[in-house]
Amino acid sequence: MVHNRVVATLQGAMAGVILAVTPLVAFAGGDAELGRKLYWEGIGADGMPVHGKTQGDVPVSGAQFSCVNCHRPSGFGTSEGGNYVPPIIGPVLYEKRTPNRNRMFKELYQEVQPPGFWARVRQPRIRPAYDQPLLARALKEGLDAAGRPLDPIMPRYELSKDDVSNLDAFLKTLSAEISQGVGETEIHLATIIGPDADPDEKKAILDTMNLFTTWMNKDTEGDTSKPTFSPRYRSEFIKAYRYWNLHVWELEGPPETWRAQLEAKYAEQPVFATVGGLVPGPWDEIGKFCDDKRLPCILPNTELPTPGEGRYGYSVFFNRGLPLEAEVLAMYLADSETVPNQIVQIRAAGPSGERPANALSDAVAMMMENTDVQTVTYEDADSLRAALAKHADAEVLVVWPDDPEAAVDALADINPPSKMIVLPSATKDEAAAGLSKDLIDRTLVVWPYDKPDSYHPRKYRIRAWMHTRRLNVTHPRLQLQTYYALTMMQYGLLHAINDFHRDYLMEIIEHEAENELNPGTHPELGLGPGQRFASKGAFIAKLAPEERVGYRVISDWIVP
Repeated sequence: MVHNRVVATLQGAMAGVILAVTPLVAFAGGDAELGRKLYWEGIGADGMPVHGKTQGDVPVSGAQFSCVNCHRPSGFGTSEGGNYVPPIIGPVLYEKRTPNRNRMFKELYQEVQPPGFWARVRQPRIRPAYDQPLLARALKEGLDAAGRPLDPIMPRYELSKDDVSNLDAFLKTLSAEISQGVGETEIHLATIIGPDADPDEKKAILDTMNLFTTWMNKDTEGDTSKPTFSPRYRSEFIKAYRYWNLHVWELEGPPETWRAQLEAKYAEQPVFATVGGLVPGPWDEIGKFCDDKRLPCILPNTELPTPGEGRYGYSVFFNRGLPLEAEVLAMYLADSETVPNQIVQIRAAGPSGERPANALSDAVAMMMENTDVQTVTYEDADSLRAALAKHADAEVLVVWPDDPEAAVDALADINPPSKMIVLPSATKDEAAAGLSKDLIDRTLVVWPYDKPDSYHPRKYRIRAWMHTRRLNVTHPRLQLQTYYALTMMQYGLLHAINDFHRDYLMEIIEHEAENELNPGTHPELGLGPGQRFASKGAFIAKLAPEERVGYRVISDWIVP
């Protein structure tokens, strides 16, 4: 009885201390949608940007220092530039904190960071669970739930009670449940194949993906069959292991029918993400599906990614495709010793002609105000030949075809005397094999990939991996890009441990993309927060059939 009275007295005293430190404030139930707006845009309940100070006295406001910039869309935080940003998802924030080495494994052991960073991450910083008053104190005064000061980089905000209630309601929903497509023992992934995919390219990609998946599953089987084989390392992550189940989603018909097909396939078996794939046509309908489902679509092989910058979209691409090639060409011409007075571009009627032609016209208008651009659209092979014949003497003749082989055949037949002929990268092989020497000497291609003689150590390791497993490497670039996409998925899941949240996967891929994983297809591959194009530029190359690769780079790497 005496013991019980002592405990009760101590509990009452502690409650009094907490009440004295944290004044009681009446918090109403919040609006999670308004909380999302505050988290993403820094907009308060009154519709105005919120204000605060960071590093003691540096004023910030609105989206300038909104929560998402540091704590990320998933709420799992990040590590960057020697700063550690902890997770603030509901299941972490509203429970007492105890050390969790697994969740911080990447930061603790797999990153190069300064000593101060590691010292901070290794601090246990045990604390009680947050509630609305403690959350308000953290946001306004910079004190955590245990009363310790937060990092000075964390802003101290001027927030109303409604702001705190709204943010509290939103944080309780943030990454609260694991994403669809994940079971107790397996994770479902898909790859998307467009209806116009070349059969040989499709086979090369799927062979690579199936081999990689088999290898991953054998590795998983080996580790999980011996759960105590590695004390205090892999054995601690046994619950995070999942067998990969790869689904091939083959689309049929025109793009406007793809959405319904994707919905049906997803309804039959939800997947955690899509990876790789081959879609010659526009990605738009697939991209909308991915965004609406909040489904990561990782590094498909396509020349027509979703237009725009794709900030925080759910599709991640190698580059911007044909519009990028058009902008690089404009920069190359604008920086030439003799800027052309006239450019004639002959384009196919579909998106593969329209989008790069529009991009070239816009770029030339910005960079070469005295250059005239004439755009001619063709519908079929006959109208292409007619357009080439009519504009054969153009100073610069650019062709944006929908069928590379047909375009090269037409050029070979017409043999236009234009001083400079420019073709997109997809025509390189056909042009090197099908054009006369005279045409080859006057033809350039835009090349958004790396030089053939560049050195990437990982490329040799990947090729060795492929050869030792008897993978037939018939399309090296496509297969290397596919391997890279699979590696991004592998590393993303490795670092996520058992936090199977799609937004978190996207953030890990952003973080990992620039590490030493480049398979040698591009000079550099990297992503920043919210970025969705890993490679940003291209070369200009001359056709060179005498070279093993059929071309020779003649420019620096050009980034629009």
